[in-house]
Amino acid sequence: MAKNWLARMKKKFLRLHPAWRVYVILLVLLVLYNEVLIYVLQKFKWSNIYCKESDCVRILLVADPQILGKTNNRQFYAGLANYDSDRYLAWYYEQAVEHVQPDVIIFLGDLMDEGTDSTEVHFEEYYTRFGAIFPTHPTARTIYIPGDNDIGGDGRQPLNPSAKRRFRQYFSERPAWVINNNLTIYNINRITLEMTLKDPRMVDSTGADVSDRYLRIFVSHMPVLDTPSTFTSTAIRNLKPNVIFSAHLHVSQYARIHRSRVKMVHYRPLSQDKRTAYKVHSFDLSYHQDTQELLEIIVPTCSYRMSVPDIGYGYAVIDGTTLKYTVLWTTRRFYQLISYLVTFVITVGLCLVFGLYKFMREHCTCRPKYTRLPM
Repeated sequence: MAKNWLARMKKKFLRLHPAWRVYVILLVLLVLYNEVLIYVLQKFKWSNIYCKESDCVRILLVADPQILGKTNNRQFYAGLANYDSDRYLAWYYEQAVEHVQPDVIIFLGDLMDEGTDSTEVHFEEYYTRFGAIFPTHPTARTIYIPGDNDIGGDGRQPLNPSAKRRFRQYFSERPAWVINNNLTIYNINRITLEMTLKDPRMVDSTGADVSDRYLRIFVSHMPVLDTPSTFTSTAIRNLKPNVIFSAHLHVSQYARIHRSRVKMVHYRPLSQDKRTAYKVHSFDLSYHQDTQELLEIIVPTCSYRMSVPDIGYGYAVIDGTTLKYTVLWTTRRFYQLISYLVTFVITVGLCLVFGLYKFMREHCTCRPKYTRLPM
């Protein structure tokens, strides 16, 4: 049956005008490049991070996926847009997990675009879709924290208590996660102003400070250092973070500043230019602890729907007291979609031109000015 179908298609193809045959070949090559080849080529650009210590921890950071919902997207093409966005997120997430081989996967909030206002029925549907796009890993610890699109609280939209409870019910949000004897991750929630008040591991039985025996990571949807407050000051003073990972801004940035100068923090681009895009950055966390210098890394969005050109996943490795970090940049899907739009416009234009030409030939007859010789 397949052979018959191929034979029929071959005959139809050979009947086409040579110009149309060239056009069809170019169209097939464009689709093959946009849907297969470009993804494979992009993976070759990603950097590998190698561990020196046997107990190093590999972390995959996923920021602002914001899977699309049904309420805010009412355009006629909403179903196609949701499908394409889900497919894009799922493909690159699978490849990122395969590349990183993570011990920990951290979702830094804004998991859904309509998580705050969605009905229970819609939320259940979004949750199922989210699980299909980002399936749990059999060996990695998965951490989910909420963003303003999940529970509100971004200034324009107040915190939604029912959405907060629902997020915790579905995603098992916790105040902290002990990864191993060398690492603890704290959920510093700037939206709800909730955090772990203290960590008993930071002091021994005599009350002496032993916080230098293990590393502490803050995870927050909103950046921690850009808006100094009593909440952030208390978190930094009590829990003494070695590094902070945050999201919300959709771009790749970082800041390093002494604890006494937090009000003067300035974020700088990280791996945002061609020269350093795939560079592995190293940070000495013991140095930051000794000098009381704070380090915050903002992870870029992984969704092409966030109106920023550069999108990707954060890849971090805690190797002893060294943090190694890079960005797994993904392709700019909007460029691929624009190429389809341009191709569609050209196709319609050519069809109109050929149709008009055929119509003119069939309906316009040129009669001679004289039917007989003049006398």
